Amino acid sequence: MTLKTLIPVLASSLMLAPLASHAACFDQARPWSLRLGGHDVDSVGGTSDTAAGDITIRSKAAVTFNVDYRICERFTVDLLAALPVTQGIAINGSRVASTQHLPPALSLQYHPLGDAVIDPFVGLGINRTLFFREALPGARLQLSNTWGVAAQAGVDWHISADWAVGADLRYLQIEPDASVDGSPIGKVKINPLLYGVTATYRF
Repeated sequence: MTLKTLIPVLASSLMLAPLASHAACFDQARPWSLRLGGHDVDSVGGTSDTAAGDITIRSKAAVTFNVDYRICERFTVDLLAALPVTQGIAINGSRVASTQHLPPALSLQYHPLGDAVIDPFVGLGINRTLFFREALPGARLQLSNTWGVAAQAGVDWHISADWAVGADLRYLQIEPDASVDGSPIGKVKINPLLYGVTATYRF
């Protein structure tokens, strides 16, 4: 799914959200949630064939943050952020470089059971990935900032009115253009899966 097809889907979902629940929208008892989590950033995009060789991105653990707003009983707007993630870059199997990036993602979540004690959900949205501090000894490596699709699935267990714990799986489409010393070498397919656990405070 491309951004051109994703944006109308999100807009339509937001318009239909009030019809999806018997509960009044924008009138939830505890609409806000703050999440703290730990996720493994597993780059599953595969090997990128570039002019410099076969590029792969190493997996890395990350600390993540979420701010959620439940607009209706079954629909939530979710904003994912994280501390800067540093990942190693391997060319032809040998690590030769690294990069830091921030991949914030904005998604619309659907909760089929509503605000239940066991609360599964799925989500779809967009991510904006910002690259910085690329390091390649002896040369200047640049990765372009990107837009891409974001998808997620997970479940929360509401252990009290204020607290929940959960687990989720996220996919981020991240495919920056790479250049070395100003010369384009191709596209790097990072496309990570993020899987981990979270603790949530609701208010």
